[in-house]
Amino acid sequence: MEIKKQVFPILFFLMILFFATYQDFPLVNNFGEIARSPIVFVAPFMLVYILSHKKIVISKYLSYWISYILYLFVLSIACLYLVKMINGSIYVFYENLAIKTLKMLVYPIVGIIFYQFIYVLLKQFKNPVYVVFHALLLLQLFTICWLVLEIYYLKKPIEFLSFIHAKPEKYWRVRLWTMEESWTGTILILLTFFPVYFLYKLKLFRWKKALSIFASVVIFISYVAVSESKGFLVLVLVCVLPLIFQFINKHKYLRNISFIFAGVILALFAVVVINLRDVIFDQFNNSITFGTRFTSIYAAIDVFLHSFIGVGYSGFVYFYPQSIETAMNSGMFDAFNLQEIKAYLSTTKALSTKSELFDNLIYGGVIYLYFFYKFFIQRYNELSKIAKQELYFLRIPLLFIILAGIVYITYNIKYEVWLFLAFLDFTKEYYYKEDAKPSE
Repeated sequence: MEIKKQVFPILFFLMILFFATYQDFPLVNNFGEIARSPIVFVAPFMLVYILSHKKIVISKYLSYWISYILYLFVLSIACLYLVKMINGSIYVFYENLAIKTLKMLVYPIVGIIFYQFIYVLLKQFKNPVYVVFHALLLLQLFTICWLVLEIYYLKKPIEFLSFIHAKPEKYWRVRLWTMEESWTGTILILLTFFPVYFLYKLKLFRWKKALSIFASVVIFISYVAVSESKGFLVLVLVCVLPLIFQFINKHKYLRNISFIFAGVILALFAVVVINLRDVIFDQFNNSITFGTRFTSIYAAIDVFLHSFIGVGYSGFVYFYPQSIETAMNSGMFDAFNLQEIKAYLSTTKALSTKSELFDNLIYGGVIYLYFFYKFFIQRYNELSKIAKQELYFLRIPLLFIILAGIVYITYNIKYEVWLFLAFLDFTKEYYYKEDAKPSE
């Protein structure tokens, strides 16, 4: 049987998937923030694997990313001299800006290595679509077991497997194997929709199809019901549920019973709205999240307006805290809890706008906006133009990832994002060939 021949590739890719989604590795306490994912420790081996191939083929989208990082590197060096001229020193908050810049460069470099590794690895598999699906299915089943236990222990004083986290203390929300709940959204959306794509591409036993669909539904509904992540809930409302309904309306078999699905979607919509309303009402004035987000966005736009070309990594560390201080002194955000954002005025640790878009708006300015369009928006537009039903299950997670990067997360160690995007690069070539559809 085909699956016997693919056991090792499936288990190997499952390991890669888990490493990509494990985002609170305890070694962060020894090696710093970059070590919050185990991917950084296997990246050198991935690089060796990439270089072992005589011919290295880089996708169009990855070339955009590499070009953008090279631009940031040059800009960071230029801004390093600018900061020294203004500040009289390259030390900010007792940290050397040159060293800090190199540390910040590690994130995209490891991301690029991982991206290319996945792209090359998929090309080496005999039946890549088959391997990826089964690895995803196993991770789905593992995630369901984890969710059940984590939800069970949610309101109990007992910690659930706290030793796998960098800080082994009680956490009162669902976070899987990440640092905080907001980081789980992209993982769970991928585990919900990504596997369904493969049901169209493979000849599978009915029980496997049913099991994967069941796992997707359980993961999505159970997390929506307990989630307190405001960003996740908002994106479920504005992009996930509308695209699901659009898929149903265009599906020739589901269209006739769309009123049933419409009722289910409306029920989910109501659950999300109620959940989101309760979270916002309870936390709007007290939660540090709103104060941090609003102040960060204001500060990011302020830096951008003063330097349209960006300020690089070195300029980010110097100018961003100054803009935060200006924002706080303006009085506009006095009604919010600014405890977290105040810490950015005295340390470079965890310095961020908590948004991929706004971080890079400071780093790269209008050049990033061009990169953002070419790398993300153009990719989504290309998928949207292909009239194939199964591509909804690539479009939904892709749109969620894009919007999440705008609203509430950065991609620094979100390696599941780079894995998914590398798969899209691969499938763009693979899609126009006759897919391998092994029988089981």
